[in-house]
Amino acid sequence: MSVITYIRVSTVAQSKFKQQAKIKGKPYIDKCPVTLPFIERPRAQELLTTLTAEDTLYIEDIDRLGDNPKDILDGLKALLETNANVIINKFGLEEGTSAAALKAVISAFETMINMKEYQMQEKTVEGIARAKAEGKYKGGKKGRKMNVERWMERNKEVIQGLKDGLTTYQISDLTGVGKTQVSRVRKRLREIEAEQIEEKDQAQEGVVNNDTLLEEA
Repeated sequence: MSVITYIRVSTVAQSKFKQQAKIKGKPYIDKCPVTLPFIERPRAQELLTTLTAEDTLYIEDIDRLGDNPKDILDGLKALLETNANVIINKFGLEEGTSAAALKAVISAFETMINMKEYQMQEKTVEGIARAKAEGKYKGGKKGRKMNVERWMERNKEVIQGLKDGLTTYQISDLTGVGKTQVSRVRKRLREIEAEQIEEKDQAQEGVVNNDTLLEEA
C-alpha cells in the first residue's frame, strides 16, 4: 500500500516552497504547462500504470489535471480506472467516499460538457435564423459550397483531428497549427454543420409542401 501526492508545477521551485507542506507520502511531480493534459504528462502516465486499489492518491484540486473540462474529465476517468483511493483535498473527502465522489464529479463534468456543446450549436442555429429574418443570410448560394470545400481541404488535418476527438493541444502538436487557429476551425465547422442541417430541413419542407399541392390538385 502506497500513499502518493500528485503535483503539477511550472517550476520545481514551486513544489519546494509552495506545496511542500501539502505532500503526503511519496510526491509525483510533473513540471509542465497546465495546457498539457494529465493523461499525457510523464509522471502522471507513470502513476496510471502503477496505482492499484491498495494505494491512496492525494490531489489538491481537480484543476491540477488540466485547463479545460475535457482534459480534466479524461484525467478523472483514467484515475477511476486504477481503482485507487483518489482524495481531492479541496473537497474534504475521506477515503471511504473517494470512489463515489469521483464518479459524481465525472458525471457533473459530462453534463457540463454536453450542455456547453448543445448551447453552442443552438446559438449557431439561432444566429442563422436571425440572419435570414434580416435578409442577410447567404446560405445555399452556388459559390458557397465551393468555398466550404476549399476551406475544408485547407484545414483537413485539423478537421480530422476534431472528428477523432483529439484535444486542441493534441491537434496543435500533431499538425503544427496554432491552438487559436484550431479553435477557429472548430467553431467554423460547427457553423457549417448547423447550416447543412438547416438547409436539409428546408429541402424536406419543400418536398412536403410540393406533395401537399399535388394532393390538393
